[in-house]
Amino acid sequence: MKTYSTAAFRSRPVTPVGSIKILNSVLSKLANNGFVIVERRNDSAIVTGPGLRSTRQNPLLGATRIQIAVDDNQVRLNAELGGVASMQKFVLLFPFALGFALSVFFAVAGGWFFGKQFGIGFGVPWAKGWSWFMIAIGIGMLPAFPWLLISPWMAKLIRNNTHQALDDLVSNSIQMESDT
Repeated sequence: MKTYSTAAFRSRPVTPVGSIKILNSVLSKLANNGFVIVERRNDSAIVTGPGLRSTRQNPLLGATRIQIAVDDNQVRLNAELGGVASMQKFVLLFPFALGFALSVFFAVAGGWFFGKQFGIGFGVPWAKGWSWFMIAIGIGMLPAFPWLLISPWMAKLIRNNTHQALDDLVSNSIQMESDT
């Protein structure tokens, strides 16, 4: 599984009270997004999340397991990107699987329907049998071809959005503590 690590540094050391504030701030944001606290100590925590199921959800959900640690002058975060991996698989496979399934359906249904209509068995007068089947599959897959470019771009966008959300979470938490 893919992982991501990030850290935010502070110019002066964090007090024990400050580290608890930072950790509480991070855990509060994660809990509001459906994460469950698995383990908690004074200076660290482990949380698990529900995963990413849509590109319209908060990109933080791209991380399925997050380890947060607050040290003297830094906040470190290590995340397993299980939600990102599942969304990337979906974005890469779904358009082609859907195109193939619809192509087979229309090739069989169309071949049978047109074959009955023209009295030739299966296919159309200019493409009978397997030649009709291959032509119908090729035509049915045409709408999936733009996804050869769109899918990798979307997969990278999903990953980058999650990385940015995790970076923002860490840097905002340390900035909020320094403001108090």
